[in-house]
Amino acid sequence: MKFLEVTNKDLKIEFRTKNTLNLMLLFAFITSMMFSVAVPASAATDVAPALLWLVFLFVGMIGYARAFLREVELETLDGLKISPLSPADILVGKMLYNLVLMILMEIIILPVFIALFDLRIANPLLAISAITIGNTGFVIVASSLSILVLKSRARELLLPVIMFPIIFPIISSTIYALSYSIRGTNFEEIMYSFSLIGSFSIVMFIISLLTSDYAFSE
Repeated sequence: MKFLEVTNKDLKIEFRTKNTLNLMLLFAFITSMMFSVAVPASAATDVAPALLWLVFLFVGMIGYARAFLREVELETLDGLKISPLSPADILVGKMLYNLVLMILMEIIILPVFIALFDLRIANPLLAISAITIGNTGFVIVASSLSILVLKSRARELLLPVIMFPIIFPIISSTIYALSYSIRGTNFEEIMYSFSLIGSFSIVMFIISLLTSDYAFSE
């Protein structure tokens, strides 16, 4: 459980400064307000799932990249490398930290988004499950790829370029599951989407652990 030390460290720094959280919240509120004004009420149910995931997507990009970039900016990455923690521990700790941030974003943003679009969700539990599972897969992929661009000069721009094609199955499956949960359906009808997100996330998680030593050494 050494990875919890990394998570605990990052959470303490974040809750003390709140730099990343404030930026994520500000962006989420602004984009949600803009989408609610631009989309007519008659089309809200059809486009809201994609727009909600778009909010989480870009908010996550802000937060996930900062998890490793903070170590580079503060020049503490080398300290992590020579610590007793393994590269896998560091990676999993960062993933868990990012997941905590995204769960907090869900708790705050989701009620605001629902109120702005005046959504009537037929199956709230299924909708929340779809968002949470999708964001978990997003965390795994984004955190894994963040290591690969740490030493690039254009790392903030490079991460979205290499991440979006890889994460597309998670994006499409989450939007599909969320759309059907809003309209009203049972779990069996969207089980395929959940299975795809879960299997894709597990594969990416295993690959990231197997390549963590190489990613941190390069």
